[in-house]
Formats: sequence, C-alpha cells, structure tokens
Amino acid sequence: MSAAEKVATSATTLSWDEICARYDDQWVALLDMAYQPDGSIHSARLVGSSGSMHDLLDQLGLSTPDATVMHTRGRPLRTPRFEIVDESRDLVPARR
Repeated sequence: MSAAEKVATSATTLSWDEICARYDDQWVALLDMAYQPDGSIHSARLVGSSGSMHDLLDQLGLSTPDATVMHTRGRPLRTPRFEIVDESRDLVPARR
C-alpha cells in the first residue's frame, strides 16, 4: 500500500496517549493535529510509523508534505552542525 493510500484510509483520529501506547518508542507521522490549551497534542490522525525516522520518511514519500514527524518518547530531531574550517572560510562571503 502506498503512502497516499494509507493517508486516504487512515480516517480515525487517535488521542496522543493512544498513539504513544500503540506505537511505543517509535517515530510517527501525524496529520490534522488538535492541541490542548497548554500547547501539547490532544489528538491527531496517524499516517505512518516506524522505529527509524529514515524509514518513516521513505514510507511517506512526497505524497504527504503536511505530515508532522514526532517520536512517541520525545526524542528530539537532530539538527545539522556546520563548521567552517580555514580552508573554506574564504569561499563563504561575510555578512555585513
């Protein structure tokens, strides 16, 4: 089943607690998220899950660009680290 077919058939909305219980320690892709007054997730429509974020992104492909990827135990997404060394410093123009 393709990711687009999964999105079309995944019409049930689950609470965040249900998602965490069913997909413990996994990456999940969510659509149509509803928030509680304190800003935490109340409920969402689950469109994919996997133990690996890379596998989940492969499942989704380009068919669901609005999906939000989260980990059910709160693992943060990694952000890239950029480091400019002496050899490449001259290649990057200075901001003024």
